[in-house]
Amino acid sequence: MTQLPHGVNEELADKIRSVRRTIHEHPELSNREHDTQALVWRELTAAGIDDVKEVADTGLIATIRGGKGPGRTLGLRGDMDALPIQEATDLPFASKNAGVMHACGHDTHTAIVLGATIALHRARAEFAGELRCIFQPAEETEPLGGRRVVESGVLDGVKGILSLHVDPAIPVGKIGVRAGPLLAGGQEITIRVKGTASHAARPHLGADAVLAACAIVQALQTIPSRRIDPLEPVVVTIGKIAAGTAKNVIADSAMIEGTLRVLDEGVRTEVVRLIRELADGAARNHGCTAELETSGGEPVLMNDPGLTDLIRRTGHDLLGADNVVEIARPSMGSEDFAFYVQAAPVSMFRLGIRNEALGYTHPLHHPEFVVDESALPIGAAIIVESARRFLDGKD
Repeated sequence: MTQLPHGVNEELADKIRSVRRTIHEHPELSNREHDTQALVWRELTAAGIDDVKEVADTGLIATIRGGKGPGRTLGLRGDMDALPIQEATDLPFASKNAGVMHACGHDTHTAIVLGATIALHRARAEFAGELRCIFQPAEETEPLGGRRVVESGVLDGVKGILSLHVDPAIPVGKIGVRAGPLLAGGQEITIRVKGTASHAARPHLGADAVLAACAIVQALQTIPSRRIDPLEPVVVTIGKIAAGTAKNVIADSAMIEGTLRVLDEGVRTEVVRLIRELADGAARNHGCTAELETSGGEPVLMNDPGLTDLIRRTGHDLLGADNVVEIARPSMGSEDFAFYVQAAPVSMFRLGIRNEALGYTHPLHHPEFVVDESALPIGAAIIVESARRFLDGKD
């Protein structure tokens, strides 16, 4: 491997790869990342980084102070949690935890940010200012770690925050950038339908919660198709319905669970209102009632133009302009990195991991998802060089 700037060399690349494989082999679900937290803490301590504190219970924040005195403060963020997916790869370091897998690349994010943190610690005499390196839990599931990190106050005084996400649609060796909206705001919804039980042979004596639930699901699809401006991206997805106790009983209750995604916070408010209105109406049409619960959810992730241009120019210099992909449109996926906007300007870039020759083409959240590890030192180098330029005032 050709040496990349500021200490992202063969030795550090090996460290990043080794840590990533260990985390991948021992994945942990959201808010349960105890072993991952301990591993990262050990690696930080072994590298001589002694200002390390717990954040959001199972996360960490490591602080590095530049040797040239006061200056700006930059945050770096990597997420640590895995998904409830049974891994179906043949990797020698495949998950040993049944039903749990790093199918979204958070093992990669953690290892890359760890490597970047070590490289910047080694070079701390060369820059001013301060780095706060966040190893965040629970990106996937409530209570979301991004929200908890911001609410903890550990980002007070930070002037910018950088992060990355692996992207199986971008070839390895490239990165993707986009200023403005990158990812949608998300929200979880639960609708509880209440009816009246009766014998299946005498349905007129009951109020069928299953029928009402089906009507609600159909009605909700009119929100993006008929109730919201078609030029406003909206996704309403129902992923789970639970109802009934027996084949020959009219169900007296049903539960509907799903998510919504938007690129405008005002549209989110209107969509929630419409969900409540349509669910109530469809339920009443079948003699039932419906109660809507909304929980959590991420804001729209808005990449700061200045920070994004910093990453873009860094990519041009390190990789060549042809290897920096301009992302044309935002994704309707969501990311709790969006909460960090409440603390400081942010930018997340996409790290290409696709390798068609090796068959590494599966999407995120797929049981056969695989990362091309040659992307790891690239991601670390982009972060290290972008951080150096930010702290040097060259952004």
